[in-house]
Amino acid sequence: MTDRSQRPPVTPFTNVHLDFPECQTFSCGIPIWVINGGDEQVCRLSVYVAGGTIHEKQPLLSLLSPLMVLEGSEHFDTRQIAEQLDYYGAWKNALNHDTMSELSLSSISEHYGKIVPLLVDGLAHATFPESEFEMYKQRYAASYATMRNRVKYLAGVEMRRLYYGDGHPLVADVDPQALLQLTVDDLKAFYTRFFHPSNCRLVLSGKVTDEMVRLTDETFAKWVDGTPAETMPEWCIQPSDKMLSEVDKPGAVQAAVAMTIQAIGRTHPDYLLLRLLCTVLGGYFGSRLMSNIREEKGYTYGINAFLSGRAEDGYIGVSTECDVRYTWQVIEEVKHEMQRLCDEPILLDELNLVRQYMLSDQVKTLDTPFNLASYVSSTWLYGVYPEYYNRQIDTILHATPFQLQQVAQRYLNLEKLRIVIAGDKSKL
Repeated sequence: MTDRSQRPPVTPFTNVHLDFPECQTFSCGIPIWVINGGDEQVCRLSVYVAGGTIHEKQPLLSLLSPLMVLEGSEHFDTRQIAEQLDYYGAWKNALNHDTMSELSLSSISEHYGKIVPLLVDGLAHATFPESEFEMYKQRYAASYATMRNRVKYLAGVEMRRLYYGDGHPLVADVDPQALLQLTVDDLKAFYTRFFHPSNCRLVLSGKVTDEMVRLTDETFAKWVDGTPAETMPEWCIQPSDKMLSEVDKPGAVQAAVAMTIQAIGRTHPDYLLLRLLCTVLGGYFGSRLMSNIREEKGYTYGINAFLSGRAEDGYIGVSTECDVRYTWQVIEEVKHEMQRLCDEPILLDELNLVRQYMLSDQVKTLDTPFNLASYVSSTWLYGVYPEYYNRQIDTILHATPFQLQQVAQRYLNLEKLRIVIAGDKSKL
């Protein structure tokens, strides 16, 4: 019988390693990553098309386009597609990223051969029925109308403007009225620009057999289109000189605070150390910001710090909401904790706690084939390179307090801290 009065032994993570899956190339030239694993007889095929938010001329086209691909094609109408997906236990999901659109189709592995032709037929011959398009527009217009009343959303939009600079496509706010005015022709124009075999990548994950891979190759070979991939524009980040901005939201009870410091990209040698440092600052429940601002002072229910990075650029971010009366106190405490990381080396007990938290979080990447598939896609979504995972594990295990203090002194520069406050300005 288990003696529950005794604490069970804690065994640290050791020998965590990722063998990054190799890329294959189909006969039609489309690259694919196959990740076979898991206990359940389910699978997911994800299609990534190189055309995202940064390439939009109107709002949300990079999300609405993949959503509409499985709403009607030359060979199947909306009802027929919905009935087949339902009959075979399949479901779709679509996401838009900064530089890509994503469409995923999940199913029971046994029925994979029945549903993948639906996906390819939609990709090659989408018809974009007006009634379904109107439904999606109404849904997202209502969602963004609600979001635009939230101080956290307003702070995020303004911080993107300060960080990226006026005119950058990632700054654009989604206007519900502009969304409702989109036409099927707008959707078709985006689809025509980007949805080509030469412009996509595939990730097949879950319980996968060689026959499923062969069938996928055979089916995608029917997607014939000689249109070359479009040359994507280069967008430079041109941060605003403004370091403090207040967004007025009359009547708001709470204020949202967003803070950023421009940092480094994922390919920089300091990036992984800086990520560890940001976790110490505000990346988990026992972090310094949570312990100070939430637990000790009670200014907020939650506050987090993070490092957001692509291949060549990144930023340190802090985000929270608080009673408008405590806004400036929260900002001062964030600055205080940043400065403390510069002035004092982290104690080993705290660092070891963060190590175990980060290692347990990293192990989740290997937990299921779907998690690993998401990690694989991050290589082109965020500039993660194949050895990134293993180098991150090595950094977590071997980083020293002295190294982290040096990184803090290099990048936690309070003079470069941009601050956005969204709330009722009359109460600030």
